[in-house]
Amino acid sequence: MTGIARHRASDSDELAGALTGWCQDYTQLGRGRLQAELLHVQLPEASLIYEHSNLHLHENMAPPDGELVFGIPLSISADARFNGHALCLDTLLVLEGGQEMEICAPGEIGMLGLTVSRQLLDRVLDAHEQDLLHRALTRRRLEIAPAVAAELRRELHDSIGAFERGERDPRVARHGNAAVMSILGLAIQGLDERLHGQGGRLAPNPRALEQRRRLVLAAIDIMQDNLAEPLSLLELCRVLNTSHRTLQYGFQQICKATPQQFFLSLRLAEARRRLKLDPQQSITTLALDLGFASSSHFSSLYKRLYSEQPSATGRRP
Repeated sequence: MTGIARHRASDSDELAGALTGWCQDYTQLGRGRLQAELLHVQLPEASLIYEHSNLHLHENMAPPDGELVFGIPLSISADARFNGHALCLDTLLVLEGGQEMEICAPGEIGMLGLTVSRQLLDRVLDAHEQDLLHRALTRRRLEIAPAVAAELRRELHDSIGAFERGERDPRVARHGNAAVMSILGLAIQGLDERLHGQGGRLAPNPRALEQRRRLVLAAIDIMQDNLAEPLSLLELCRVLNTSHRTLQYGFQQICKATPQQFFLSLRLAEARRRLKLDPQQSITTLALDLGFASSSHFSSLYKRLYSEQPSATGRRP
């Protein structure tokens, strides 16, 4: 069955719920009005995805179980990160369904993706290609040849555009399998050249980076559990048994923000959710419930992040 779903979001929670089957959570860290767009083309045993956003966001995601995802940037701001590693135009992401990972872009980012069921991959890939895929999944990200990356982007972009333009034309749907096979072939070509070509084997993941990533994720969990009683950075470090400098450096590398900035964004996001659920509630009570010193201080911080007053959020349909 073929179908197309389009979403436009001005809120991180709206964006998080847009992709069916995925577990996603966004934290808005950049100031301004979020403008995000997502297009999902559902095909038998596969799907094509386009996603674009304009602000500094931290995304935590897990693809659906039983699927494998190939992703590549269409456009990207400088110093974007995947699990703390650099993410650039020639980075091919190979992601296993059910596994959590993070993308953080300090500004605008556009991503293209192909999701494929494990059953389809088992049918169409030979032993050599299966081995390439297994090795790529241990890395999750690989820098592939620029020419192959450009061709993969073009094929994904053109295929999504063709489905969008001809979604009511049955001839387009019949070409879905050919489009998936072409995109999959380019992704496997990129893996083959990277893992068996001049690049050779990739070096192991830096252990220190993975340790910092786990520390940051643990800190975010603690922040989520203490939105009403904000912890100081000193208290957070004490709970995590780490140093101020280590935690600061970890957040800067993984999230492109300080721990304080991230914690504030979580609290303001929770306020935004409550305002949407109950537009008539008292701004003063809401501010105090989330640990802000006053309603005026809360409103100032809220407007700085979302470019609107809390009362305006409550009035939006």
